[in-house]
Amino acid sequence: MDDAAADAEHLGQARDELGAAVRALVDVVAGTAADAEQIDHARAQLAAITAQLAAPGRRRPRISDPFHPGSLIGGTAHPFAPQLTFGRDGDVVTGETTLGKAFEGGPGLVHGGVLATIFDHAMGAAMYLGGHAAMTRSLDVRYTAPTRLGVPLRVAARIDRVEGRRVVVIAEITQDGVVTAEGESVFVQLTDENIAQIFATR
Repeated sequence: MDDAAADAEHLGQARDELGAAVRALVDVVAGTAADAEQIDHARAQLAAITAQLAAPGRRRPRISDPFHPGSLIGGTAHPFAPQLTFGRDGDVVTGETTLGKAFEGGPGLVHGGVLATIFDHAMGAAMYLGGHAAMTRSLDVRYTAPTRLGVPLRVAARIDRVEGRRVVVIAEITQDGVVTAEGESVFVQLTDENIAQIFATR
């Protein structure tokens, strides 16, 4: 391995470890019982770290697929991604994660908007692995039972049907074998013109 490759590998590992450290911090901050003096001290330390990391440096790597380290949902380097790890079972994309206090809505429960985001991402992964270049047009979510913090959840998504440029994807979230939410999304496949227009370098 040459120096450039070794440097890139070290940088990637450092980003992943920093992301993990910040995720642990975010979860603690969301439920901290520290007193005002402790919080003031921590805030000052964090302000110094923020200034340090804001210094000019390399550009952030571009997110090119749902499994990129900077991904909002599963990215190992992302500071608050819920670390949804994906697998594949035939035509079904599955993911598992356990959510902490940072994702709380009602007391002890996962915020419904977080579940919608997980759905959108898992459905996008199903689209990506199915070979479709598409974007979400609509997402419908039905909440069927409370989704609890600290309990492993599983999301499963699959392409249901293709109608011209429209691709319909369905998904469900379960905890302990109980379906807590169901989702259906319509994606629209992108043309070369769409891709050039939407993702043009600014």
